[in-house]
Amino acid sequence: MRLRSGPVAQAARYGGFCILDEIEAALDDAIDVAVTIATPPTQAFCNLDSGVPRFFISVSNPVGAGVITDMATPDMNATGTSNAIPVSEMFKLADRLTPGCQVYGLLYCQSEINSVTTAKQAKEYMDANNLTYVEQVVTNVSEVQMAVDVLLEQVDAIFVPNDSVIQTAMTVVADSAAEMGIPVYGSSAVMVESGAFATISIGDRDIGAITADMLHTYLTGTPIEEIPAVVVDQFTMVINPVSYTHLT
Repeated sequence: MRLRSGPVAQAARYGGFCILDEIEAALDDAIDVAVTIATPPTQAFCNLDSGVPRFFISVSNPVGAGVITDMATPDMNATGTSNAIPVSEMFKLADRLTPGCQVYGLLYCQSEINSVTTAKQAKEYMDANNLTYVEQVVTNVSEVQMAVDVLLEQVDAIFVPNDSVIQTAMTVVADSAAEMGIPVYGSSAVMVESGAFATISIGDRDIGAITADMLHTYLTGTPIEEIPAVVVDQFTMVINPVSYTHLT
């Protein structure tokens, strides 16, 4: 088996127009199977309707993103792993680490189905638990600074769903929040590494290993439609010690 590496995941994380170019280049190489990371490149590959079997990693809402229509019996020649976070546990963590937060800011890109879905779950949780929220939605990275500035005047903490646009600008969000002493809770370890205060997330190695096992099952003869897509639930708490110093 030969692996063809490419900058698709980097393009999804940091922005740019190379995703489709890279995917089309991979198809020109007559690949037998594709592995995509995160929602944007997975959707881009699916939209090409290439006929190449695909395994996705860290797509938080595969059905909502149009990648498959059924998690238990995958169709559309695709299966993989979801990194949907437990929103209730995220807010319980926030209550333990920064007790007394009553008003949360939600910051996300309105065009990313994964973040829209998580934001909806967060709002439902807060409505049920007498918490208040303020939303700021963006369409691209250039709008993040203004959006976070608006939130910081109104909230006790910020929660960022799984969102590649905000993740790209996490240093902007974190630095602005640090100046105000306001905690930022992210949805991935990468966000925490980039400056968010804390999260409950799935380790990249863990979810990658689970997807690799699924791929191995396929390569050894099991049809892709018989390999259920899974929501990975091996969560760990991640805290940024530098961000913590701005809160104490």
